[in-house]
Amino acid sequence: MSISNEIRELLKQEGCNIVGFADLRELSAETRQNFDYGIVMALSYSKEAMLEHKNGSMLKYYDEWKAMNPRLDSIAEKTARFLTDKGYKAFAQLPSTRVSDSNWRTILPHKTVSTLSGIGWIGKCAMLVTPEVGSALRLRVVLTNAPVDCGTPIKTSFCNPSCNACVNACPGKAPKGGLWSVETDRDTFFDANACRKAARARAKETLDINETLCGMCISNCPFTKLGLGY
Repeated sequence: MSISNEIRELLKQEGCNIVGFADLRELSAETRQNFDYGIVMALSYSKEAMLEHKNGSMLKYYDEWKAMNPRLDSIAEKTARFLTDKGYKAFAQLPSTRVSDSNWRTILPHKTVSTLSGIGWIGKCAMLVTPEVGSALRLRVVLTNAPVDCGTPIKTSFCNPSCNACVNACPGKAPKGGLWSVETDRDTFFDANACRKAARARAKETLDINETLCGMCISNCPFTKLGLGY
């Protein structure tokens, strides 16, 4: 069995329904921390959480969000250990190890690894969109030098240019309506500061928590609705 299939089997057993392998060598060595490949893994939200969220209740969405974060950290660390035990170099890129700037950018976003792996593209709301579950998922990445079988990168959006579901749903009016491509700077189609401000306000008002959590773009995305069937 190839190392890629071994990793897929491991992640399948851990409940990851979407897995991708990315060739990172088109990025600078500093950006990819001298690793050549990236493994992206995802857990998806439930249909019930997204449907309830769309209809006005964030409770199940928040419960699943809280549960998925430590679970994904554990899965990423387990994957990295699996690879190091086989003699490869590997590093679990957890949220605490990513560095943000004042405009909420990271050195190597999980979404970049995801698009390079071919599992999805960036939507108008700057979220990863996948054919399987739309944006209703959370991600982790493991960097490695293991010779994985990489997917074909996605370089342009598959969103309908006339679709404004996430634009209309966003309480902060963060999406500007433009389409993503690898040549397009995020700030030209999305206002990250407006997103964060509105998300924190909504989480405080709805759940009385101090978190950056909204998700209106996720539950209203046509790809999420189609993938989860609601």
